[in-house]
Amino acid sequence: MKNDEQNQMTILVVDDTESNIDMLLAILKEHDVIPATSGEDALSLLEEEAVDLILLDIIMPEMDGFEVCETLKSNPDTKDIPVIFITAKDDEDSIEKAYSIGGVDYITKPFRPRELIARVRTHLKLQQTQLLLKKQNETQRELLHVLCHDLTNPIGAIESYVEYIQEFPHETDIIQQVQVAARDGMKIIDLTRNLMAADEKSMTLYPVNIIESLFQSMAILKVKLDSKKIRVDIDIPEDLIVMAEDVSLSNTVFNNLMTNAIKFSEPGDVIKIYLEKEDRTTVNMVIQDAGIGIPDDLLESLFDISKSTNRPGTNGEEGTGFGMPLVKKFMEKYGGDIIITSRSNVDFPADHGTRVHLQFNKYLGGHEK
Repeated sequence: MKNDEQNQMTILVVDDTESNIDMLLAILKEHDVIPATSGEDALSLLEEEAVDLILLDIIMPEMDGFEVCETLKSNPDTKDIPVIFITAKDDEDSIEKAYSIGGVDYITKPFRPRELIARVRTHLKLQQTQLLLKKQNETQRELLHVLCHDLTNPIGAIESYVEYIQEFPHETDIIQQVQVAARDGMKIIDLTRNLMAADEKSMTLYPVNIIESLFQSMAILKVKLDSKKIRVDIDIPEDLIVMAEDVSLSNTVFNNLMTNAIKFSEPGDVIKIYLEKEDRTTVNMVIQDAGIGIPDDLLESLFDISKSTNRPGTNGEEGTGFGMPLVKKFMEKYGGDIIITSRSNVDFPADHGTRVHLQFNKYLGGHEK
């Protein structure tokens, strides 16, 4: 019986003999196979095509299989593709070299179809497992960032409020803010647990009031706003409802975006939040600051979780630089999108700042998009 998942994987076959290529295509007909008749052609093809397994002949003119394999393993984009050598050579030195330069297996000519199919299936399955483990590791790393990064705001708020209470013990409003911050911290922990349990399954969305979510975020960030005397002007309808998940929207999306806007604004600046576009099914809102902006090189890497884009704020504020990949992840889970445009104060000294464009699907009373 065919393995449907393995059928979707792609095999590159590299051999300078046409008859060998034809034979391999016939034997591996249940798979998606791409042929190449030289090492140079194979390397060129891999610049455009993604493959999951390579069957590589050793003896080829100009560039032999060993050279091709060494080139593959030196390239970060191709180093993890498993290579099975196909060869008429079965001496120990050739076999030892095949493994030492990164080959995972070798198959001798003439081909024995059943053995070839079995080995290909085995290594495709191993590659599937490796890719799954890599994806799970990336997911776990993202969840760890959710905990470490997004718990910073509520815990930081609690610390500030506790210091204030010590000076003014009868301020009941502050006690309520501490309780709100503590509850938000617990919600973030619960959200992370749910994401771990759901793994890659879709997030459950429901109607969320944008204004309420924004106010919840601003309550957590009140100390940061006050310390820089930053005003927030909001021009959003009070009854605007979108499809999202309220804990991640307020504590991950809005908290991260507002934290960045505060961090890179000058004391006394104004942050503007308004609707840019609205139609029957979608709404685009903007969070705009007049801060120092984002350099082009950082803007390109802003959503790449493998690259930290951390830099100090206008008052020397620290951060992790991992917030924006999380924001994008959640916006996509909502079925929406995020686009960021920015003008650096270095390149545009008279007109700088950052505009964050957020697209949501509107709640349509049970007929949401």
